[in-house]
Amino acid sequence: MALPSMAGQFGVPLAQIQWVITAYLLTMIALLPIVGKLSDQTNRRKVYSLGFFIFAVGSLLAAFSASLTQLIISRCIQGVGATLIMANSQAMVRMLFPNQERGKALGNNAIVISIGTLSGPALGGLLLEFTGWPLLFAINIPLGIAAAWLGLRYFPRSHANARGRMDWVGSVAISLAIILLMLASVQFEQNGVTVEGVTLIMAGLLLCLLLIPYEYRLEHRIIDKILFTNRTVAIGNLTAFMQHLVQMATMVPIPFYMQEIMGKSLREIGFTLALQAVCMGVMAPLGGWSRDRFGAFVPTLLGPLLSGLSVVYLLMSDSISMTGLILQFCLFGVGMGLFQATNNAEIMTAAPENKISLVGSMLALIRFLGMVAGTTMAVLFVGSLSASPDNPALLSARILDLYAMCLIVSLLALAVSFWRPRSNNSKVRGRNKLERSFKK
Repeated sequence: MALPSMAGQFGVPLAQIQWVITAYLLTMIALLPIVGKLSDQTNRRKVYSLGFFIFAVGSLLAAFSASLTQLIISRCIQGVGATLIMANSQAMVRMLFPNQERGKALGNNAIVISIGTLSGPALGGLLLEFTGWPLLFAINIPLGIAAAWLGLRYFPRSHANARGRMDWVGSVAISLAIILLMLASVQFEQNGVTVEGVTLIMAGLLLCLLLIPYEYRLEHRIIDKILFTNRTVAIGNLTAFMQHLVQMATMVPIPFYMQEIMGKSLREIGFTLALQAVCMGVMAPLGGWSRDRFGAFVPTLLGPLLSGLSVVYLLMSDSISMTGLILQFCLFGVGMGLFQATNNAEIMTAAPENKISLVGSMLALIRFLGMVAGTTMAVLFVGSLSASPDNPALLSARILDLYAMCLIVSLLALAVSFWRPRSNNSKVRGRNKLERSFKK
């Protein structure tokens, strides 16, 4: 929302000002695996709280940036702080809440995220109307300092648990591979399928393939074996990747289509996209509560099932209508709300105590990778999203083909979910009550 104002002030085209967002995302994606591993070897509470302080420092520098270069560097500093927070946020929930309350806690956390998602653009637009873009960064300074103080004061202390050397070669290699894949996604989104984009994605995938035999020989590797040997963690990450892929793939082309083909205003587009966040925020606590009371099996099945059903109406009607789009966003939001808090709680519960930050950071990384894959798939089906539509009927058909592929991915996620180990949290809750009664 503030990018046009920044571009005007610095005298640069919008293509360059996009790096204000890209630099922030690249920093987070590159550092997540490293920070997760280091957090397990140090004090998670201090790392988590330090993240808020660094984010506040980056916000201060961004607010007083006099050039685009300074602003991009400041955004990278913000990205470092956000990485420290994101790598440990799931771990802090694991430390604070017992297993039988973890789903509810993550569900309530989803409400807060939804409120932020909905209120952020509205508040940002209000501030931009009366002030300049620097205030959007300055407002984070007192919030970041307060959050850092509260984290140090109230979050539980943790000690270094994970012993062993740091896999720096693997860490740098996986970070570089992810950066290449992210840059390919940005290239695809801006220019469609190009030689540069294909080269970037092939280089990233090749680096990942070369990393596999190297990591296999190491004992203390950055790609920890628990990510594959623990069935709950492996299936949870795989289904999360597919869910976020479908979420991004079905969302990316819609604002462009609504504005250019359907002639909708920015306000109408914003309200339509917000429906998904509202439904996720409403249903996440219900999914978490169901997981804590009856187990995770049903909510994690309903997630991909509803994700697939969300596109059926559009596919059956063979056209893109506002009714179909509203139904798609609402149904997907309900399914994602039931799935995400439940799935996250299961993964973090299955993680060993000495690796919860690593597992949490990889969970966040999986979300980003799913979004990158979803954006790439959308561009491959639909084409460049910045080009003017020459043939609206052809564009509509391509979007429907994309939705058909998303239906297939959702059904695959549903099939994989049946392999998830079943847990009965009512037994855990009953056992905990019995233990407390004996203590009394």
